[in-house]
Amino acid sequence: MSYSRCYKTASFTVVFLFLLLVMHEQSAGAETGADQIQNRVVQTIETRQETQKKENVWAGTKAELTARYRSLKTNQDYLERLKLKTERALSGQKVRLAEFERKIKESARIREELQSYLESVVAQLEGVIKKDIPFLLKERDARLVLIKETLALPDKPAAEKYRRVMEALQIEAEYGRTVEVYQDTIDLNGQSVLIDILRLGRLSLFCQTQDNKVVGHYDQAAGRWLSLSSKYRREINKAVDMARRQRSIDLVRLPIGRIILP
Repeated sequence: MSYSRCYKTASFTVVFLFLLLVMHEQSAGAETGADQIQNRVVQTIETRQETQKKENVWAGTKAELTARYRSLKTNQDYLERLKLKTERALSGQKVRLAEFERKIKESARIREELQSYLESVVAQLEGVIKKDIPFLLKERDARLVLIKETLALPDKPAAEKYRRVMEALQIEAEYGRTVEVYQDTIDLNGQSVLIDILRLGRLSLFCQTQDNKVVGHYDQAAGRWLSLSSKYRREINKAVDMARRQRSIDLVRLPIGRIILP
């Protein structure tokens, strides 16, 4: 009996230990599966969090890139409009530049033609003065010299050259419509004499000495001054006084035409 009881007790103990071992293994297996599930859940959550962070970063980057794109697009549109405007302005500038160059060439051509014309006018004027009766020769020659010097200056404006020549022509034209008395030294009867010269336009020149006793005229055919008869003295004296505004205007008899010396 004792042996049998001991045997049964030992068998029960073995079975109990076996059951404990099995339960322990099942418990260990259960815990291992839960840990795996928990780890997977944790990993999924972490992955989701990382993904969310990346999505947030990408959303910010996308918004920044979108704003930058819009800014660049706006800037591009502005630059295209500016380019079109600049091209139009440049095209207009080219047209104006071409017109300006044409005007410069035309102006240069006109200046050359005007220069040539003015030089020919001065040459003709010089010829007229040489053939004219000899009055105010120093003044008229000095005017011609000044005009020639002006025409020779390349940097002198064409308008200034034209003005000088036209003034000279106007002055010469005025000589034909005016009467004046001036003093000059001439060769009269072989002597150098300071006399009063009466100029009647460009028609005739008369003279009288300072004491009003000797009178004369310029003979253009002979090219010299000649004395006149004393019978012309009174009329010439009157004409000189009227030219000087020292006498009222009156008729005088002067030998304008052919003068026959006594």
